[in-house]
Amino acid sequence: MKKIFNTSKLFILFLVLSVSGCSDYIELENKNDIPLKGFYNSESELNYALSGCYSTLRAPIAYEWMLSEIRSDNTFMNLTATTVPQNLQIYSNDIFEAPAFDSFIESYWGTTYQSIRSINALLEGLKTSYNPNSGAIEYGPFTITMTEAERKRIAGEASFMRAYHYFNLVRLYGGVFLIDKVVTSEESLRIPRSTVADIYKFILADLKNASENCISAKYGNTTDAQKAVQGKATVWAAKALLAKVYLTLGQKADALQLLTDVIGNSGHSILTGATGYANVFSSTNEMNAEIVFAIRFKSGALGYGSSLSNLFATNNTSVASQTKLAQPVGTRGSYNNPTAELYNSYATNDIRRDYSIKVYKPTATSLSSTWTYWAAKHNIATTVANDSELDWPVLRYSDVLLMYCEAVGANNPTTLGYLNQVHTRAGLTALTSANVNTQALYEKAVADERRWEFALENQRWFDLLRFSTTMPTINAKAVMNNHFAVMQPFYAQYDGAYTTAQLQQKTADPKFDLLPIPNSEIVTNTINPIQQNPGY
Repeated sequence: MKKIFNTSKLFILFLVLSVSGCSDYIELENKNDIPLKGFYNSESELNYALSGCYSTLRAPIAYEWMLSEIRSDNTFMNLTATTVPQNLQIYSNDIFEAPAFDSFIESYWGTTYQSIRSINALLEGLKTSYNPNSGAIEYGPFTITMTEAERKRIAGEASFMRAYHYFNLVRLYGGVFLIDKVVTSEESLRIPRSTVADIYKFILADLKNASENCISAKYGNTTDAQKAVQGKATVWAAKALLAKVYLTLGQKADALQLLTDVIGNSGHSILTGATGYANVFSSTNEMNAEIVFAIRFKSGALGYGSSLSNLFATNNTSVASQTKLAQPVGTRGSYNNPTAELYNSYATNDIRRDYSIKVYKPTATSLSSTWTYWAAKHNIATTVANDSELDWPVLRYSDVLLMYCEAVGANNPTTLGYLNQVHTRAGLTALTSANVNTQALYEKAVADERRWEFALENQRWFDLLRFSTTMPTINAKAVMNNHFAVMQPFYAQYDGAYTTAQLQQKTADPKFDLLPIPNSEIVTNTINPIQQNPGY
C-alpha cells in the first residue's frame, strides 16, 4: 500500500465531507499490515467484505470533480475573493497549475488506494491473482465451502471495482503503482511506477474477469435475487466500462461488440417523457432502468450520506431563494459552478439545462449585475450535514447509446436512432441525416450530446481527452483555448491574473495532460525513487 495521505493537511470542510461516507473503512485501512491468514473463513464473511469494498467507493467522490469536471470547460470555482489556500488549490487545478503538494490531488489518490487495498484483500481471500504474462485473473486452490460460481461472482464484482479505480488513476496520473495484492509499508516502497500500457493491461484483465463472472440477469427481472444485486456490478456494467476502456485505447471494434451486447441484452433503457431526465437522478427512483452502475449513498445520519449537495450548494441564501435551490444543512461550499459557456451551449428548450443548472439573475437593487450559474443536478435538501441521499451515477444507459455512436463514428440509421433517443428525451426535435452529413458535424453532434447529457457528472474532461482518438475533429486543446478566451475576464479577478494568451499557452504545457504524482509519494520513497510527471 502506498503512503496514506495526511489528513491534517486538509481543509476541515473537505475532511468532514470525505470521511462521512466510510469512516469505519478508512480507520481500518490506515492499518497497513492486516494479516489475511484465517481472516476469511466462510461465504458470508466474503460477502460481508464485498459490501465493505462497495462502501469504500464513496470517499474518492468528494474529490473527483476537482480533478476532472473543473479542468474542463463545464465548471469553475466562483470564489474570486477567497484567500483560503485550499480554495486556491482548486482554482490552480482549473487552470492547469496544480502543485505536486496539492492536498486534494493527494487525498483523491489516498482514498482511491485505500479502496484498492480493501479490494485486493478480498481478492486474495478468494485465492485469485493477476498473471501479467497472460494478462488474466487466475483462480488458485480454494477451501471455503461455496459454489465456484459464487466465488467467481464475488471476485468479478471486486475486479470491476478495482478496474474502475485504475481506469480513473491512469487517465488522471498516467503510469501509477500497480498493486494487485496486499503489501506491507516496506514492500510498497519497492514498487515502481508501471507503464500506462501495463496499467491498461491490468484493467482489461479485471474487466474481462468481471464480464465473465458477475450476475448477468437482465434489468427488470423482479426476483428477489435480482433485487439483491441492484447497486452492484453486473456483467452489463462490466461490459459497458470495458467498452469505454477500449474506446480510450482506440479499439473501436472491440468496444462496438460489447456495446451491441449491452444494448440488445441488458434490459436497461432510457427513461422517457417530460420528467424522464429528472427521474434518472431522483432519490425516490434509485437504481432505475437507466442506471447501469452507481455508487450508492444513504441518508439518515448513518455515515453513508453524500457530501456533494453541501459542496455544490450556494452559501448565498438570496441566490438559493431565487433559483429555488434546495439547501442542505451545514456548511455549503459554492464550488464547481457551471460556466456560462455550458449554460449557453444548450438549446433554450433543452430540459436538461434547467434541471442541471440554476441561474441567479440580479435584480435592479443587487450589488452585482452578473448572472451566476449554480450546479443543481446533485442538489438536495438534507436534515443532517453532508448526508445527501443522492447516488453518484458512474454508467448510464444513455452513455452506452452515445458510446455506440462514438464507436461507429459515422451517421447511419442505427447511430442516428440512438443519438435521437437521447436528444429527443430532452424535449428537442429529432436530428436528421442533413444535420450530421459531414464527419465534423456528426462528431460535433455526438460530443455536444455527451456534454449536455452528462454535465456535472465528471465525464466531460475524460471525454475531451478521448475524442482525440475516437473523434479527431473534436480537439481538447482547441476546446480549452476557446474556454480560456471566454473565461479570461473572470480569471482576471484573481491576483496575478493571466492574459488570454498566457492562459491558452497552458494547453501546450505537460500539466495539461496529467496531474502530478502526489509529492508525499516522491519524498517518502527513499528506496525506489519515483519519477514525477513532466512539468511538475
